[in-house]
Amino acid sequence: MAWIKSDESLSQHPKVDLLADKLGLHPAQIVGHLHYLWWWALSYADNGDLTRYETMVGKAAQYDGDNDEFINSMVTCGWLDRSKTKLTIHDWTEYHGALLETRAKSSERKRKERAVKEEEIKDPQTKAEKAAIFQSIVEVWLGKPYSDCKKDITSDARSRINRAVKVLAQQGATPEEIEKRGFNYFVTYGDRPTPQALSGNWPQLTEARTDKDRKQAKKQVTTALNNYELTQWVQSDD
Repeated sequence: MAWIKSDESLSQHPKVDLLADKLGLHPAQIVGHLHYLWWWALSYADNGDLTRYETMVGKAAQYDGDNDEFINSMVTCGWLDRSKTKLTIHDWTEYHGALLETRAKSSERKRKERAVKEEEIKDPQTKAEKAAIFQSIVEVWLGKPYSDCKKDITSDARSRINRAVKVLAQQGATPEEIEKRGFNYFVTYGDRPTPQALSGNWPQLTEARTDKDRKQAKKQVTTALNNYELTQWVQSDD
């Protein structure tokens, strides 16, 4: 629900009496017309700029008389400001800036909520599933139950874990698979995997690789390089 600042002193403001005299109305009517215009502006000109709506300012204020006379009187009495190119509500931001700021924050909050919902649609894993992945990464990394170490996780570490959660969630990882591949990392490299090491090496951790496996892989690479170099030498013109 929209609202505007309406101070009690408005009823006694000299500009109200000035406008009432110019338009031949009771001050109470002027207060009403002002509020109708302000309420309308909240919905259709919340920056206080009435330039594009100049032909309907009187109607917006629920004034039945001549529109141009109403605008000119409002400008003369200081309720509207006119420049060469613009017609604006006087001191609009000063009086209604708090509302505009609240609206901007609300719009940003709603935008973020929509972005989160869109992300959730793209990524069907629930918050509970991601929380379980988070806990499993911590336990594989630190080697102790999550309940024993969750209070010691720094904000920096939490950020790194969350990045790993996002990567692993996209891979369809489960807590059980994280434990399995974490163990394979330990067997392969002799150390527990950090969150980034686990997520970065995830495709290669379906099986543990022993020293023998690594030596065999190195031998295969060396052989392939030697064969390539030999082929290059045979095909050379020298």
